[in-house]
Amino acid sequence: MSSTNTQEHILDAVMSVIMREGVGGASMRTVAEEADVSVGLLSYHFDDKDSLITAAYERATQRLLEAAVAAVAPIEDPEARVEAWVRGPFSEEFLAADYLALRISLWAVARINPDIGDVERRLYVHYTDRLTELVAAARPELDRAEIDRRVTDVTMIQNGLWLNYARLENRDDLERGLERCEAIALGS
Repeated sequence: MSSTNTQEHILDAVMSVIMREGVGGASMRTVAEEADVSVGLLSYHFDDKDSLITAAYERATQRLLEAAVAAVAPIEDPEARVEAWVRGPFSEEFLAADYLALRISLWAVARINPDIGDVERRLYVHYTDRLTELVAAARPELDRAEIDRRVTDVTMIQNGLWLNYARLENRDDLERGLERCEAIALGS
């Protein structure tokens, strides 16, 4: 296995452990056992538990960003691009119970771990900057302050939709929420 493949395998293992046991259960030893690698090999790739959790958080969030980018890529219409960006992170992969458990655990850790908090803020800014660009292209008549308010409202609602879906798994509520996000982003 190449170094990159080994790291990916380890990150898959840490995410599995977090989904099953929470962040507290993601010790170096537990992750090594899950990945079927030695603690020494794990330590070669990741300095400590915090760096391991930080890398897992970054990978999980990067997957969301990639989904949004992929959803927008084939679309030319500016309004449809906004709608695709809003919906991109709500594919089946990201609505699965295990992924939602991972996401919620990592959000909680981001509040108390400065390194993970920095990763979370950086990726949030990346996501919102791209949504800002898309809304500005779809609604060039809006000033930057209004676009910023709309983007903030959309992302707050999206985060609430993940939490609500994790609790209730109600597709009708999710669809209504996504429609509301689109209306906020694109409304006049």
